[in-house]
Amino acid sequence: MTAPNTAPSTAPDLAAIPGTPWSDPLGSSFRSFRSFRLAPAPGLHLGTDATGRAVALPAPGPAGTRIGVLGDALFARLLALRLLAVGARVTAATRTPEPWAGLVQAAGGRLDVAASVPAWPGRTPAPPTVDDGPQALVSDLRRPPSRATANGPWRTVVHVANAAPPRSGFWVAPDAVIVLDRRLAEAADRLLGAEEARTTASLSPGEIALFHPYGTHVLRVDVTPPEDALLLAPGPPRA
Repeated sequence: MTAPNTAPSTAPDLAAIPGTPWSDPLGSSFRSFRSFRLAPAPGLHLGTDATGRAVALPAPGPAGTRIGVLGDALFARLLALRLLAVGARVTAATRTPEPWAGLVQAAGGRLDVAASVPAWPGRTPAPPTVDDGPQALVSDLRRPPSRATANGPWRTVVHVANAAPPRSGFWVAPDAVIVLDRRLAEAADRLLGAEEARTTASLSPGEIALFHPYGTHVLRVDVTPPEDALLLAPGPPRA
């Protein structure tokens, strides 16, 4: 995610970022997906593996989803973008609200930023196009969300940290873990085990690892120019 040469004159269109229209071909939860290596990948596009196949996380569905991310908080904004692209309303709980300002401006009222995890969800989660639609909570706070926040339909909860906090219910058997850097192999070892740590340690620059109940994927994140601009867009000027 590199800075564009010139700042955009207007906020890029959220519709320009990669996101497949919501679908749940198996009519069931995230754990029922037999593989993320589908073409086209349903849900939240994550990147491509060494064979060029798309790798995705599922869009919000009839069962709640917990996703743990080991790595930089910038990835929280990328996942928020892609959740917005599939129709979710997103709440960001963050220690650093300033980098979110440009994205908030572009999100058209569908992204709220808070310094703590509020009584979430503040709106009733629903299928896409119904009322406020699916609800997503993306947090980079030191204290992870409660495990219970992901209980229920049409909700996705993401926590981003450099290491899984000890005794955290949220990080116990999450539906997916994404590791963003080989330097986090020790954290992956503590959380997931030796095999996952070896996979993490073998990552090349620019690669990430996705661990989920049906296997492991090593991939590169695809970031489009509109996403790059949105992630780096400044907020509105202060009065």
